[in-house]
Amino acid sequence: MILLKFLHILKDMRITNIDTLSSLIDRLITENIKLYFFKKDKQNKKIKHQKVIISEIKIKLNELFLEVYNKNSYDYISEKRTFIASNIIEEISELITNDINIGESDRARLNIVMLEEKRLRKSNEGRSQNKNNIDNKFKNLIDE
Repeated sequence: MILLKFLHILKDMRITNIDTLSSLIDRLITENIKLYFFKKDKQNKKIKHQKVIISEIKIKLNELFLEVYNKNSYDYISEKRTFIASNIIEEISELITNDINIGESDRARLNIVMLEEKRLRKSNEGRSQNKNNIDNKFKNLIDE
């Protein structure tokens, strides 16, 4: 009985790295970075595909905002990590920087694997912290 109640509660919750605000923003950033490189490399088929993906992510973000507005709540399950609280805009800015660093690292890994590994790990950890903070701060804004 308790398990069924718990599962019912979870059914309506968003899950970090799947469908939370921060996950959708992170994915939007990542897909835009990919679009940038496809444009830079003049890969027209991939450019068209990226634009569709970006458009769909924006639809998902709009759906999330509408859902939160209608429910007047934002319920999500976050990752359990240690993080330092700061301003939500600063977190989004850091998330963008971390995603760019990851994108740059992915492209540079063929030539400089060992030098980029530390930066990549730090950026991945920073991304996770940023996303947790974004969801937490967004929930606090809604709950106020």
